[in-house]
Amino acid sequence: MYLVFNFFLKVRSKNHSNKLFEKLVRNTVLSKIFKPVKRGWHIHTFREDKNVADLKINNLLKVKWFDLDFKDCSGIADPFLFKRGKEYFLFFEYEYYKSLKKGADIAYAKSTDGLNWKYQKKIITEAFHQSFPLIFEKENEVYILPESNESNKILLYVAKEFPCKWELDTVLFSGKRLVDTIFLEKDSIYYWFTTDLDTKELLLYYSAGLKNEWIEHPCSPISNDRKKIRNAGAIYKENGKTYRFSQDSNGGYGAAINMYEIENIDTLTYKEVVVKEPLLFKSSDGIKDAIHHLSILNEEERKLVAIDGANFSLKGVKLNW
Repeated sequence: MYLVFNFFLKVRSKNHSNKLFEKLVRNTVLSKIFKPVKRGWHIHTFREDKNVADLKINNLLKVKWFDLDFKDCSGIADPFLFKRGKEYFLFFEYEYYKSLKKGADIAYAKSTDGLNWKYQKKIITEAFHQSFPLIFEKENEVYILPESNESNKILLYVAKEFPCKWELDTVLFSGKRLVDTIFLEKDSIYYWFTTDLDTKELLLYYSAGLKNEWIEHPCSPISNDRKKIRNAGAIYKENGKTYRFSQDSNGGYGAAINMYEIENIDTLTYKEVVVKEPLLFKSSDGIKDAIHHLSILNEEERKLVAIDGANFSLKGVKLNW
């Protein structure tokens, strides 16, 4: 009976919420026997030869998702792809169950083909929540710039022994709860896009170097529109154009990902235009409840793409003993 019930819930969880069954398990005598197991955020990678603006959500249904079945892990999200030599690396947010009273840390997985991933370990662990591990290489150093708003700082980490050993390199900014920070380097100037959680605005700063003092741009804040204010991945360049992806929260958290072209940016001006709203959106199966991140790795033949998705439906039960 136990195995049959679990199989039934796992199959249903792809397209149904199972809220009725969850209530039965939580609020009846069944709670003395069973403990609900919920699905959370997970990651999918795939190859694509189309331009990013032509990605279709249909390509993402009924696919293999990368999950972690660990007792402390409630889900993995915010994937960033990176390649060194012939190996692929996937850096992501390792989210804990709320009952543990701990938010999330940064972890990574490895792959030989970019499609089949093997979890490795957590690499950046702090007392505060961390996510959105923007990874990049500059002057033969590899850096990670995670979201760390609970520290009231933007922290830059450097790899001492890639990919396992990292240490804090620079506090880039402090004094605000800023999240999901990305940057664009142009004409030796760094332009920093970041979201203020308190004012709910997308801010723009610039600096004369990677670790130089930030100056707020005269066009900042760029937006207070919920479909634009929070970044959904790194700045992306394709066919001579520069794009920014955003989380669209107008239909709820993680409703969609939007795409904008940065037409003009310098220390005095900023202009972006809509490319596609939405580019990707929540639908069914792995992304039934939310989607909010996109990472793209350009390769000679076909680009490698990573997305995250959430399905918070009940996927099974565990015995209480």
